Amino acid sequence: MNKDSEILEQYQKSQLDKARNSDDEIASEDEDELLAQLENDDSLITKYRESRIQQLSTALKDINHTVKTTDSQDLGNVIEVSEKTLMDSIVKHPYSIIHFYQPNFPKCQIMNTQLQLLAENHLNLKIFKIKAEKAPFLVDKLHIQVLPFVVIYKSGQELDRLIGFEKLGNDKFNYDALELYLSRLRVIQRRSINRTIRKQQQSDSEESDLDL
Repeated sequence: MNKDSEILEQYQKSQLDKARNSDDEIASEDEDELLAQLENDDSLITKYRESRIQQLSTALKDINHTVKTTDSQDLGNVIEVSEKTLMDSIVKHPYSIIHFYQPNFPKCQIMNTQLQLLAENHLNLKIFKIKAEKAPFLVDKLHIQVLPFVVIYKSGQELDRLIGFEKLGNDKFNYDALELYLSRLRVIQRRSINRTIRKQQQSDSEESDLDL
């Protein structure tokens, strides 16, 4: 699985680079070349190899579809949206992650950094953010009282929620903990190998409770 993840990450990175640097010539392997890496892997039993190639081919096609149907400004980014756009978007995607935040809260800043990394490593995942004061209806409906507040939706239905860092190791939460949490929910199907924008987190975060 590590090799599959490496191939998918390599392909995602090349497609994201192309989308962000449309005027530059980017050297990258195409889909056929990546699949050839598995075909030439002598360590695989034939039936298992064929199954893996089929799964990988499907994943690559999904990436291609996402790249072609997503605005280059949104691809690989956490998308800032209005409350109305957010409510419309939730039902359009298999999985959506929404971060209600306050820009000046250190914990919200950490969450935004980790979600940005998630967006770059999982292009098919739709990740949105909205300032809490810009979403009065949803803040009331979801009974949001503490920030950061993250909700995961599956086909428009709430799957789970994160209040602060309580499910991610509290103040010591890092990107690996976030991916592990989402993989257990089956929101993502693979764990990342390479980190594209990992940043050093502040060791002492200020309290980010907000009475709404």
